Amino acid sequence: MHNPIPSIDAPAPDFSVVMVCINNKKYLEPCLHSLFDAGFKHCFDVALIDNGSTDGSQALVREKFPAVQLIQNETNVGLSRACNQGIHATRGRHVLLLNDDTIVNAASLDALVDFLDAHPHAGAAGGRLLNPDGTIQSCYNHFSTLWEEFLIATQLGELFRPGYPAVMNDVELKQVGWITSACLMVRRAAFDQIGLLDEEFFIYGDEADLQYRLKQAGLPVYYLPTATTIHYGGRSMNRWRRRKMVYRGKMLFYKKNYGALKTGILRVMLGALGVLKLNAWGIAFLVPRWRDRAWKEISSNLDVIHLCWKLA
Repeated sequence: MHNPIPSIDAPAPDFSVVMVCINNKKYLEPCLHSLFDAGFKHCFDVALIDNGSTDGSQALVREKFPAVQLIQNETNVGLSRACNQGIHATRGRHVLLLNDDTIVNAASLDALVDFLDAHPHAGAAGGRLLNPDGTIQSCYNHFSTLWEEFLIATQLGELFRPGYPAVMNDVELKQVGWITSACLMVRRAAFDQIGLLDEEFFIYGDEADLQYRLKQAGLPVYYLPTATTIHYGGRSMNRWRRRKMVYRGKMLFYKKNYGALKTGILRVMLGALGVLKLNAWGIAFLVPRWRDRAWKEISSNLDVIHLCWKLA
């Protein structure tokens, strides 16, 4: 296996890969193979932060990928905190936040490094995410408005276009609001300027908050459509548990960046929609063939209502 990592006495690597894993061995191994077998022109180091896996992920890394710096947490400390551990532990001029369920290629990651090197005003850059079958995933967006949050929560936005509010097929290099941290390269100097990920975000909302702070500091984020990464996505959490975590991230983002009024409106709106959905699924629960799905939806919406009421 090619080891692209320079010695400790060498200059800092061109980029550092920071990955967080929890019980995802099936996807972790091909992801790491894609990194170490890609043949990058740029040198890199890798930190993998394991959030308490019990599926043998740690043993896999030690046995097959000794060049990876493995940081073990006894429990799941959250994505933001784990990423910050990896950022502190690495040395690269740029930091690649990378999901462990991705497949990367040399041309795309080298292009992100080259772009940041050529555009010192840029804070971060990312590319296009692809499903394993080659179709396009949503990967970037602008910062949301309350109206858009309503259209998302009610799914009425899908009437405008699939995947609303994301634009799925953009082929232009452009400044964007924020890019998903499934594959996002951030200039380390930008972290030095604005700080690391906010650890109050356990998962979801952290990358939008980070890039909002980049924007406020005059460090724009760029989307490079020719840089591609395969992303399996959605394997670590079911949709009902994810809903609560996504809504928590939205409300924390609004609280931190949009002020009390907009945050209050968002909480009331999401809570009211949760009540409406709760009533609708309560009726569906009476239909035997819908009962299992309805129970999951009822539990999920109760979580959302409680979150809207309790989240400080």
